[in-house]
Amino acid sequence: MSILTHEAVMTEEVLESLIHSRKGLYVDCTFGAGGHSSRILEELNKDGKLLSMDKDKNATRFLSKKFTKDSRFKIINDSFSQLSLYVENETVSGVLIDLGISSTQLDDSDRGFSFQLDGPLDMRIDNSQGISAEEWINTATKKEIEDVFWVLGEDRFSRRIAKKICDIRIKNPIRTTKELSEIVLSAVSRKSKKHPATNIFRAIRMKINEELEELYKVLEASSYALCFGGRLAVISFHSIEDRIVKRFIQGKDRVDTSVKFSYIGDRFIKATSEEIKRNPRSRSAILRVAEKVA
Repeated sequence: MSILTHEAVMTEEVLESLIHSRKGLYVDCTFGAGGHSSRILEELNKDGKLLSMDKDKNATRFLSKKFTKDSRFKIINDSFSQLSLYVENETVSGVLIDLGISSTQLDDSDRGFSFQLDGPLDMRIDNSQGISAEEWINTATKKEIEDVFWVLGEDRFSRRIAKKICDIRIKNPIRTTKELSEIVLSAVSRKSKKHPATNIFRAIRMKINEELEELYKVLEASSYALCFGGRLAVISFHSIEDRIVKRFIQGKDRVDTSVKFSYIGDRFIKATSEEIKRNPRSRSAILRVAEKVA
């Protein structure tokens, strides 16, 4: 297991757009390593409050004193789709949703998120429940695997990779990240710096953790939780997530809410070149911030 630090993405941009009342109640839906939460607390006055959430028990198990000693701070170990259970409607000044997987998760080989590290095929954010990536990849139908790779992975070789996986697993179950990565490489020749398994691993992770379903739910919950003038800030890392966020802000694809939002500043914000040099994982991040206006 590697112990590496995680740098929160676009922290200054988030603070500038999200914090409009220093005495308000704010929610950080993805606590992670606490980067955004720490900076939000610094911006709030003595009357401000911060509720942070994280589905990953490892993220909430060992908190530093800066959090445990701060009476303004509370943390919940639960999925952010359950936001409505912890805040009342129209009481929240700002909601931050960072959809990226943290470096501490990605760089822990035991979690199975990375094709660059050899470890068990798990990929569950909360590894105490649900099926693992290993279980899914060895039991799903060829058609289901194809669909996940095509829709969530946006991979044009989805059928070829799915067939190779099904051919291999007949002989021996696929158990590790290295095995799966090598199967992908054997099915698709590498023609660029981007590893062919990049989209495949992302797609499996999204499937296992029902990430798109969770995103729809937390956006709906946020629209009710926010007070009028409250702000919704979402950091996404690929086009599927960003499209959902953009359409939600536009008032499309809603489940039942008729809340209206208006963008704060630019419709989207990207990391600066300086941040990308310092933290390459911020390269694909897109921040959208909108205000609840009706």
